[in-house]
Amino acid sequence: MVAAVAQEISKVLSACRALELAMADLYEELANLHSHAPAMVRLWRKTAREELNHAAQFSLALEAMSEVIARPLAMPADIESVRLMVEDLTDEFRRHRPPVREALSRAIDLEASMSKLHADRILVFTDPRCRLLFEAMMAADAGHVMSLQAALAQLGPVSP
Repeated sequence: MVAAVAQEISKVLSACRALELAMADLYEELANLHSHAPAMVRLWRKTAREELNHAAQFSLALEAMSEVIARPLAMPADIESVRLMVEDLTDEFRRHRPPVREALSRAIDLEASMSKLHADRILVFTDPRCRLLFEAMMAADAGHVMSLQAALAQLGPVSP
């Protein structure tokens, strides 16, 4: 692998890992903010753990990158800008302390917008089996988005 390509892959993977860790922090903050709602605390913490698992998968990819990743399709700066947006949202939530409904809606929107940054969409793999690992990660994201949507639906319709 050419050194410049390896360096770019490393930057992309590191940026993705940092983004996943920022998402975990966001969900942990929401668990703290909604401590009055035990079911929400469980959901936020479960989602945070899933984000930590995603970060660990990016760490694994960093360790094996020269063997399994041919090139990145995303720019590290684009991923970094999303991470900064997530950190800003976390800070906003600390200041604003959103109600559960608002936090769920915003988290669902954020997860939907981040789907284009999944590894199976931003990396070219040399081995199709490695792509399957990251497709499984994306499927887990879809699962926690469905959990967030179900929690929002349980709140019922918005009162006029």
